[in-house]
Amino acid sequence: MQEPTYPSIPIDNTALESLKTLPFSREAEQSVLGGLMLSNEKWISIAEIVTKEDFHLHEHQILFNAIQSLSEENNPCDAVTLSEWLQKHDQLDAIGGGTYLGILVGNTPSAANITAYADIVRDRSILRQLVQVGTQITESAYNTQGRKTADLLDEAERLVFEIAEKGKRSQTGFAKIDDILDKTLERIDKLSQQGGRITGISTGFKDLDKLTSGLQQSDLIIVAGRPSMGKCIASDCKIVLADGHLATIEEIYHRKKAQLLTLEQNYQFYLTQPTDFIYDGIKPVFRVTTELGRCIETTLTHPFLTLQGWHPLSDISVGEKIAVPRKIGVFGNQRLRECQIKLLADFIGETNSHPQIQNDFSEAVEQFGADNAKILENAKGKLIPSIIFKLEQTQIALFLNRLFATEAWIDNNQIIYYSVHDELIKQVQHLLLRFGIIATHCDGCQLKILDANSIQIFINKIGIFTQKQVLSDIPAILEPSDEHEIYWDQIKAIEAVGLKPVYDLTIPETHNFVANDVCVHNTSFAMNLAEHAAIHNKMPVAVFSMEMSNEQLAMRLISSLGKVNLQKVRTGNLEDNDWSQMIEAVSELTQSYLFIDETPALNPTELRSRARRLAREKGQLGLIVIDYLQLMQVPNNKENRTNEVSEISRALKALAKELNVPVVALSQLNRSLEQRSNKRPIMSDLRESGEIEQSADLVVFIYRDEVYNENSLEKGKAEIIVAKQRNGPTGTIFLTFEGQFTRFENNTEENFYGE
Repeated sequence: MQEPTYPSIPIDNTALESLKTLPFSREAEQSVLGGLMLSNEKWISIAEIVTKEDFHLHEHQILFNAIQSLSEENNPCDAVTLSEWLQKHDQLDAIGGGTYLGILVGNTPSAANITAYADIVRDRSILRQLVQVGTQITESAYNTQGRKTADLLDEAERLVFEIAEKGKRSQTGFAKIDDILDKTLERIDKLSQQGGRITGISTGFKDLDKLTSGLQQSDLIIVAGRPSMGKCIASDCKIVLADGHLATIEEIYHRKKAQLLTLEQNYQFYLTQPTDFIYDGIKPVFRVTTELGRCIETTLTHPFLTLQGWHPLSDISVGEKIAVPRKIGVFGNQRLRECQIKLLADFIGETNSHPQIQNDFSEAVEQFGADNAKILENAKGKLIPSIIFKLEQTQIALFLNRLFATEAWIDNNQIIYYSVHDELIKQVQHLLLRFGIIATHCDGCQLKILDANSIQIFINKIGIFTQKQVLSDIPAILEPSDEHEIYWDQIKAIEAVGLKPVYDLTIPETHNFVANDVCVHNTSFAMNLAEHAAIHNKMPVAVFSMEMSNEQLAMRLISSLGKVNLQKVRTGNLEDNDWSQMIEAVSELTQSYLFIDETPALNPTELRSRARRLAREKGQLGLIVIDYLQLMQVPNNKENRTNEVSEISRALKALAKELNVPVVALSQLNRSLEQRSNKRPIMSDLRESGEIEQSADLVVFIYRDEVYNENSLEKGKAEIIVAKQRNGPTGTIFLTFEGQFTRFENNTEENFYGE
């Protein structure tokens, strides 16, 4: 059926226009121009934001065009040079003469806020364009000129779309075939002169270069690996949260939200937020027990902090010391009535026959009242209710005071707590740790406070209901207090406990957290590529690090390039030869063109703008590295995460083409590979979106067999699996992985390739 057409109805646009003034800001336009005259360097900041057409006043368009011409020729654009340029082009009178230039400079106090002014100019320009397009669409609706509604809609869509497209500065559009052929022949001629050598940017890995011919311009390269690579802890391990609550890592995984403790480089604990929550399937788990009686169950690959740095459990022996918190100063803000706290402690313990305790117990019962017995229900199992862990510091102290009054005694200047309930002992040990009291879980059912420092803290913060006189006999001479918040606890036993569900958390920057009152840790192939391109190829390299800070990334680079143990770098525990290697690495990095942006959760538009700006400043970029793709976001995306990641991957491919530069984006793999006997990644394992596979020109997987197989014959090696190469073969190469330096090296053994 043919769509109906509508008769043309004339509309008086002049009358409508006279009623309204088009939106613009004279002050913002003047401030942008004045700011550029005050600080020529600001041109780079606003060149991506506004164009000449964004200025409403004709004289301002002339001025902006003049500034642009001078800036692109690397000439200053102050009032003098600008006046000369305008006079040379017979435009000085059109802008109001040299006097107006002086007014612009005089009325602009600073160029510091020029980007904000430029945003206002651009916003007003968009509004004016919308008004103009809206008027044009309205006129088309009234005056169809015989066009169908489908044609009118298409025209309206095109006009609105053009508004967004006008803001893009690097649109090349169509090119005539003879121009393309000329450039292509030049490229082929250069390649032929290289004699079959690398045609792209060298990765520094000879076998990978042989397989890929280097990283090619305009390619999107995905480097993917499994988060945590098997470094997980058992599902029932408990983690203290910011409100004092103890939650298992499985509970945290399901909540997808937590604020917990992490150990910083200065050996102090701070609260942080995980960026990823990982279930890693069912795996063999081993229980680690320390001399203090602290226990944690992890996989063999999970790292612990030793005196020699972070090492996986498989490399740690009984008798070695690992880091555990000396103090966990986390308390909640909830409160209970004193009588409730006292009765909870009395019900958990066994009421002492001491007359003073009996009288206090009777008073608490009377204050409590028979109608409030429900709060005592949780205490029947001889375990501390969860509410206690979320109390204020003084109320937890009161609870411990009463608990120790029922089942504790003093012997040989030691405070000893007794219970036949192992879990209760662990709970009490943890609550004491909140105050910085080190207690040893020993002899199955005893908890002992042995050192004078911890006893003194107990006296000052908690006290014992009936034993103050005895405790006062203990010398109040404190042991030297360690400035760090960690205690080096010796491993007493490592034993297999069978298969269990395991989980892990991704912690930004520090990559560790506290579980079961033990410090646990949660590869850097792409950074090795960036390092090689910046230092050896001497190319500008842009790194967007959305997970690690600038300082953290710099430490990794120093460790990798200088071959100094990363943990030594992070703690400052360095020897003389370490310093010399570090100084040499710093010297090389200082002379390189490596640029790092640590802004978290960038969206594609922000990332693209920053990359463009750096490319304009430094010329052609050699490489862009993004760590990592899943940390990017798309503003106002109301659809599912898969669609969001699809949009991000397409945007990254567009960025690679626009800047004609290889873009390396790190990505994570999903958990499906954990269910297979062969854990080597395949294309379908790419996390969250098949669009990543479609957009990528090169997909590289990293696999280390020793992560999954304790007795692997490939320890210290990494398989680099090229699973997709749009313009070349696929295959696998081997690299040597030096974990202490977070560095990959060429492997000297023979490698193999496959199609």
